[in-house]
Amino acid sequence: MFRTLRGIPLVGCLLGSIGCHVQPSAPPPISKGDYGAIIRYLQARIPQEIARQNVAGLSIALVNGQELIWAQGFGLADKAHGVPVTPNTAFRAGGITKLLTATAALQRVEDHDLALDAPIQYTLREFYVRSRFHSDQATADRDITLRRLLSHQSGLPSEHLRDLRSTFAMGQMPTRVSGVWLSTAPGSQVAYSNLGYALVGAAIERTTGRNFEAQMQRSLLQPLEMTQSSFVGTSSELGYRATGYEDGAASTDAQVRDLAASGLWTSPRDLSHYVQMLFAHGVYKGNRVLGNPLIEDMFTQQNTGNALDFDCQIGLAWFLAPCGDEPIGPGIRTYQHSGGGDDFAAQLTVLPDQQLAVIIMANDSNAEDLVVSLSTDALRLMLQAQTGEQVCADDCQAPSLGLKLRHVPAAIDRRRLSGFYATAWGVFRIKDEDDRLSGELAGLQFQLLRDDQGWLRAQKKVFGFWLKDLGELGRVQLDVVTVHGRQMLTARSHGQRIAIGERVEPPTLPLAWADTIGTYQVLNTHEPDAPLSGISVRLEDGFLMIRGQLHDEPLTDYILLPVDNAHAVLAGNGYGLGDTVSRQVNGLSASGYSFKRTQSPHKPLFF
Repeated sequence: MFRTLRGIPLVGCLLGSIGCHVQPSAPPPISKGDYGAIIRYLQARIPQEIARQNVAGLSIALVNGQELIWAQGFGLADKAHGVPVTPNTAFRAGGITKLLTATAALQRVEDHDLALDAPIQYTLREFYVRSRFHSDQATADRDITLRRLLSHQSGLPSEHLRDLRSTFAMGQMPTRVSGVWLSTAPGSQVAYSNLGYALVGAAIERTTGRNFEAQMQRSLLQPLEMTQSSFVGTSSELGYRATGYEDGAASTDAQVRDLAASGLWTSPRDLSHYVQMLFAHGVYKGNRVLGNPLIEDMFTQQNTGNALDFDCQIGLAWFLAPCGDEPIGPGIRTYQHSGGGDDFAAQLTVLPDQQLAVIIMANDSNAEDLVVSLSTDALRLMLQAQTGEQVCADDCQAPSLGLKLRHVPAAIDRRRLSGFYATAWGVFRIKDEDDRLSGELAGLQFQLLRDDQGWLRAQKKVFGFWLKDLGELGRVQLDVVTVHGRQMLTARSHGQRIAIGERVEPPTLPLAWADTIGTYQVLNTHEPDAPLSGISVRLEDGFLMIRGQLHDEPLTDYILLPVDNAHAVLAGNGYGLGDTVSRQVNGLSASGYSFKRTQSPHKPLFF
């Protein structure tokens, strides 16, 4: 809810940035078994890449079965003090944290303290939800199970923003968020939720009687000899931790409330031990960490039959398909998870059939695209070293579908497509004007043309003839399809279709919600690094638009759809969408915050 474009998971740089495509230097031929040639190539390439892209530091580890082939650090962990990145430097892992949290939860399942398909309320008895998808309270609560929490199908909101940077005990979270409104129907689609994993962490604490850090050290980190890994503290407290950077400047190392979702500090070398345990079916150096049946559950698709997920497959925490990112190669099964935010970037990718893995972590907001491209290229080279054959001869790169093959959609097509689409990046506006079909997203305007396969493609010309690089937005194929009566804006990237938005029709606005137009400031918060300072509501083409504000920075526009006189939702489905906004006597409330009106274009009719 109310996010900037950076840091939205699942689809990498698909629409999250413009011009993010990187052309790496060509790798050398790799003979069978010659992993040394891969290391030499990466040792030459990585320093060039981090210098060219102004990335502070990066660390990498390559794994083949039970062997750590190579681990090395590049660049600086701390620019001010000239501290280099080493293989032991710890980085913020972001979303990769969820892999270890899920593993710890499955350990509790193995010990019969938790059950995958039991309501989480059996363990967290004070926790309950509110739902517009259920006819009674008890059914809604029963639908929130551990399996659905671990596979992001619980229907819970993506975030609970209030006190996001606080340090209160994880065990308080179920009480603090009890009564939260569901954003989607449980079990109907994948909607990435950090809040869901915070509750998993609370369940681990509740069933073990230990705080989260102590339990994770005892059950996972120490058995796996992950000596540089922890869920507590900041980079300023421990010298081996990297400082994060944004555009060359050191960022504030904020506290993380939802430790179970994104609080892990670790290194690629430490994470290689975790990967080796998975490759050995739950055993690390002769000691069993988790039973193989539960590891198989972790890598079993959980969202089969969810039409709105299209080609994005998820297991328990792990994404079992690239979900729009470039695949490693034809027919190569790939499991992965990325981590971003707080000016760090990371990716852990495994090839389960070949038992190969690449883990890359960086301490810079500019590193997200570099981490992705290095991971893909390194795994292709490792496959070549394992098999002696080149992975991608001609068929790994998506066809360019040249501009000469594109044409303006017909008038009837333009009328069908024009409208407002709710996406996790804000409102995608498609307009039929001047005999053209135009699009606008996050302030970027472009033309939409049909390619020779019938897909929409984004294109922008400067001064009428120079083409502007729109990054991945200009390379993906777009179209609108109807699924279960809902008009979904989809993208096809590297042969995979994913949902990026949903068409929304202008609603009938109750007077109560028409009177919410104005600006609001957040109330009763003393958070030093609060994610919101205010919101604004305005009317555009019959839609209520709501926008977050962080100090002087306006965030993204979302469409606000009234449900009744007291409640409205952020239109669409996906990260941050479907969340409930409520009217209060003195303003609005959302994601745990209360907002008081500071300015109105007219006298309110009533509250």
